[in-house]
Amino acid sequence: MAIESFSRTFTINPDWGIKNLEKAIDKESPIVKMLITPEAKAKFKKATTITPEMEAKIKARYGKK
Repeated sequence: MAIESFSRTFTINPDWGIKNLEKAIDKESPIVKMLITPEAKAKFKKATTITPEMEAKIKARYGKK
């Protein structure tokens, strides 16, 4: 059984993710190719767009007017 201690301190290198993303784009990885299709872009836009109905529902849920 593995046990992870959360009391350790560590630092995260923010450049790590950016460098890996740049590498994937430069090498034209299959995942990047799949994600740049018009269908994927439309799906992302739909998932990240808040409609007026969704906004009203969120405001009502949290008591905002």
